[in-house]
Amino acid sequence: MGFLKQILVTILVIVVGGAGWMALDARPGQALLAADLPLPGFVRTGITAISAEPKQETIGATRSPAGGPRGGGAAVVVAGQVEEAQTRTRMRAIGTGEAERSVTVYPDVSGIIQTVPFKSGDAVAAGDVLAVLENETETVAVERARLALDAAEEKVERVARLQASRAVTAVEVTDAARERENARLDLRGAEIALGKRTIRAPFDGRVGIVGVDTGDLVTGQTLIATVDDRTRLKVNFYTPEAFVQELAIDGPIEAQSVARPDKTYPGRITALESRLDEASRTLRSEATIENPNDELRPGMSFAINLALAGERFLAVDPLAVQWERSGPIVWTINGSDVAKTPVRIVERTIDKVLVASDTLKAGDSVVVEGLQSVREGGKVEVQNRVAPVGSPTADAGSKTPAAAEVAQGGTSGAPSGSTTR
Repeated sequence: MGFLKQILVTILVIVVGGAGWMALDARPGQALLAADLPLPGFVRTGITAISAEPKQETIGATRSPAGGPRGGGAAVVVAGQVEEAQTRTRMRAIGTGEAERSVTVYPDVSGIIQTVPFKSGDAVAAGDVLAVLENETETVAVERARLALDAAEEKVERVARLQASRAVTAVEVTDAARERENARLDLRGAEIALGKRTIRAPFDGRVGIVGVDTGDLVTGQTLIATVDDRTRLKVNFYTPEAFVQELAIDGPIEAQSVARPDKTYPGRITALESRLDEASRTLRSEATIENPNDELRPGMSFAINLALAGERFLAVDPLAVQWERSGPIVWTINGSDVAKTPVRIVERTIDKVLVASDTLKAGDSVVVEGLQSVREGGKVEVQNRVAPVGSPTADAGSKTPAAAEVAQGGTSGAPSGSTTR
């Protein structure tokens, strides 16, 4: 019961407050009556009785129930022109740098390190020794294989001399040749095993921090060093779905290091993923930038700027776009008549909205201000026009001529309380 009383008291307060407002200002009551709401007759009579008489606007124009100025019922509006503009022609993304070539070096075999002839951060060339494992056993195996090969070759020569005098058979000649080939293979295998005891740099670059030292026992899982070729860096970044069609291999980019914002590094797109990531709707992209002075390091973050061709669409003032249940619309002006024109929003920026439409075209006039007074089938009176979208004078701080008059204390036909650009 107490809850019901609270509801009734709340409704009573709202009704009394609304009646007081309409008694002080005629506009709320007139707006309710003009809205053609399904109000009971006694409510309409009460609103008419409570509402004060409309007072003359301070700038010299009296409002009609439909929201327009007195005389003809035409709504006073500010118009803007439909222009053409390009979609964003630059894209900015954050990427991570990687060495053009990078490898983590592990030994192929287990053993005890004999020497480590490099230091952390040294520059190395392809084939330089990074570490040597103890290799006495492998060295002996190579020498034994060489002796076996020498013996096999001597046997082949001896059999060849005996064959000339028909003292040996062809089978013995073939067996001697086969023994020589096996000896060669054994020597090659021994040399490979000995070579694996020496760990070398696979390409030119710089080594990272050394994690091993002489006497350490290493296995195939022990990290010897990392080698990075930093003459060029690959920067991996993710491109939003809207810009994917503008990307192309060998397209130019500009990379700016977050650590060195004063410098810009030019580069080229070198790789594009074959599909978009379903979670982020972005495409993994890769660009390569030069690093001749070795200023940059793998792992740095970069701001990637891409100059894109963009597409041309119609552009309208952001204030001209309204939303209805069916989607966004603009009010198109044709003489003193207005009509709803459906549009599809392509892109929003601070000073314009790019739209696509089957009926709207460049050069058309649309309502920018006074939209609250515009009705389907109604009339409008264009008070003034805003500067074209994107022009230097069409910024948010500029004022229309009518607003300038009001600001200086003059009168004009613009409705009271209208906003200006």
